[in-house]
Parts: sequence; C-alpha cells; structure tokens
Amino acid sequence: MRYDLIIKNGTIVTPDKSFKGDAAVYKGKIDKTGTLDPEDTADEIYDASGKHILPGIIDAHVHFRDPGLTKKEDFETGSIAAVMGGITTVADMPNVVPVTSTVERFNGKIKIAKEKSYADFALFALLNNDNLKETEELKESGALGFKVFFGTSTGDIASPSTKVLLKHLERCSLRTGFHCESNEINSFYLSECRSAIFGKENTGHMLSEARPVFSEALAIQTVVCYAKYTEAKIHIHHVTSQDGSLIVAEAKQKGTDITAETCPHYLLFDADKCEHKVYPPIRSESHRRGLWDAIYKGTIDIIASDHAPHTTAEKSLPVWEEPAGLSGVETSVPLMLNEVNKGSLSLNDYVRIASEAPAKTWGIYPQKGNLLPGADADFTIVDMNMEKTILADELHSKNRTSPFDGTKVKGFPVATIIRGKIVMQNGELKGTKGYGILVSPK
Repeated sequence: MRYDLIIKNGTIVTPDKSFKGDAAVYKGKIDKTGTLDPEDTADEIYDASGKHILPGIIDAHVHFRDPGLTKKEDFETGSIAAVMGGITTVADMPNVVPVTSTVERFNGKIKIAKEKSYADFALFALLNNDNLKETEELKESGALGFKVFFGTSTGDIASPSTKVLLKHLERCSLRTGFHCESNEINSFYLSECRSAIFGKENTGHMLSEARPVFSEALAIQTVVCYAKYTEAKIHIHHVTSQDGSLIVAEAKQKGTDITAETCPHYLLFDADKCEHKVYPPIRSESHRRGLWDAIYKGTIDIIASDHAPHTTAEKSLPVWEEPAGLSGVETSVPLMLNEVNKGSLSLNDYVRIASEAPAKTWGIYPQKGNLLPGADADFTIVDMNMEKTILADELHSKNRTSPFDGTKVKGFPVATIIRGKIVMQNGELKGTKGYGILVSPK
C-alpha cells in the first residue's frame, strides 16, 4: 500500500512496552504500527533510526493568554513553543480577558486559535456565578472541560458561590478541574509573610509559607467532599504537596471520580533552593519527593506544564509585585526525558502520564494519546542520547524567561508530527499557523 507517511526504523513506545518497528500514516490517521509489508511505500519517509517514537505528547494545562493578555503570549507564539518542544496537543485555560465563560466568548476563542495555532488544541471554559444556563451549550461547542479557581491566579477570578458551584457540579457531564487553594488562608499568611520579611531578601521558603500547604490540602478536601455529594467528575490541577496527593489517593480509594496532575517545576525544584514565583508555590524537598511517590503509585495521573508566561519586565518586579507563573510548554518534554535518563521513571511511564492519561482524563481518547490504528497520527520523536542546555534566549515564547535557563538535559524531541504532518524537525519549524484543530470530547 502507498501511505502518506512512514516512520521507519524507530523504537515504538507505549505505556506497556517498547519495540522496534515502523508506523504508517494514511489521511492523517495511524493505519498500522509494527512490521510493515515489504511492498509498503509512502509519499514521505521519516527515518527514525536510533530514535524513539512516542504517541504525541499532550500538554493539558497551558495559558496562551489569548485574548486580552497577548503582551504575555498568544496562540501563535505559544503553539510554536509547544511544537518546538515536542507537544502535539495543548489544552488552554479560560482566565483571559474576557474570561471564557460564555458560548460567544468560547466560539470567539476557537476562531482565534484556529487562525493562529500550529498545534492541535482544546479549550477549557470557566464556571462562575453567571453561566449556569450556558454549560450544556459550552459542552456542545466543544469545551474540553470546566475550570474553577478556588485560589487567586492571573485575573483574580472569583470562585462561584457554594450554592451555584453545587448546581454546576450536579449538572456538568464534563470533568471539572480545580485550582485548589484557600483564599482566606492565603490572605492571612501573605500578610504575615510580607511583614516578616520587610526590608529583607525573600526566599522560596517564604513564598511557600505565604500560601501554605494546608491551604491546598483544605481546598482539595473541600472539592472531594463536593464531588462525593454531587457525583461530579473532578480534576485537581497542579498538585504541589504530599498532603494534597494523599487526599487524592484516599478519594480514589473511596471511589471518587478524581484525577490529578503535577508539573515539572514541582518535581524538580525545592523551595529552600528556588525563588521562582508560581501559584500554587513550589514546596520543600519532602513534598517534592512525595509527588514522585504519588506518580509511582498512580495517584497523580498527569504531567502538565502549567505554562503561564508574563513579560520580562513583569517577572523582574519586586517579589510581592511580580505576577506568579512560569513558562514551561517548550521545556517540559526535555526535562522529563532527562528524568527518564536519570532513572526517575521509565519512558513507558512517561508516555502514560504525558500522552495516554491526559487523553483519557479529558475524554479525547482514542483520538489522541495512543498509537492505535484509527487514532490521529500524532507522534513525538525523541533522541534519548541528545545532550543540550536549555537557554531561555533560544525559546520560542513571546517572552523568553525560563526557570530552567542553563539546565543541562539528556534526551530531546527531534520531531513533532501532528495528524501525519511534520511540524518540527531537528529544531526547525516546518508547519504553518492555522493547521491546528479543536479537539473536544466525543
């Protein structure tokens, strides 16, 4: 048979096994993987000798800032950074200007993303006090899921009242994700910490104390309780602490339909040595180790970047004026491949938490997140022997700041293939904007 694309001579990686083989693509879909017939040929051949063929990596938590905050990032620059970093699909958050809470705004954002995006994309919609009557139509418009901000983040978006949130959760058939912090606890401790370090140099430890672990733990426990009595499907975004992960584990054991994610900066940084400002904040070494343990046990389902860029000028402000958030969509894959090479997890485990689990959690499996026949032909090709140094000036986001500037890694994405089209190869952008499509639950 003549295919559109054949990827040959690579090592195919699934959550369960790795094996030498090829992959054949026809009309944007995977036709077969493994051993091809001798007569099979293709319009385009990609030789993956010495490389690993992964299902396209999904970053299920990005902030591309479109519309309204585009001095920080937009869908064009954010999606370029994504594909340059080996990401094939992104899921964008709703805390933009105006917030993505109505069908009109949601459809407007789809239009923006379709015109600008180099990657396939999905969009979250916000739950607030004003859109109880719109959630079903938002679902029909293609929302991946819903988002609730229990703690303040970019945009200072208020959580729905308890009464309205319970009604939302009773009605929502899509999974709802939560930014889990307690504003009351944060406000008190932030005031205490600002007073304590007045005139002194700030530390990462103080940033963590200003929004303490039990702020996250209380919020997660509250969400779990809501889910128990509404039977809602819930997701906990960016878990930072061992305490939070243990609450998630207990909820899973008791039958709650709950999933959770963490991010590379929580797995790789420790508050006593790191002063990068992000909400929720980076924790101490014991919590960092606890998060790895939660990954090993399956408590944490997903790795996502929480790519949340700000301008260089904003990130240079004094600590209590500086906005919280870190860029990460372009560095997430190489950082985690480096952890694979260090023995922190297997490449199969990485595929599970960065490709399969995001797709299953958000209802876009088997279209995405696997190498099965009929799935979208999304591949992240990686060279596990390539050694590079991450340099902020070489990244592709609109604002090139990175907490990982200067970090040496072993293992790097060398090709990003979306629906059978090579959009990045050997560090060169091959795709065009406007190629990405909206991905939504079936």
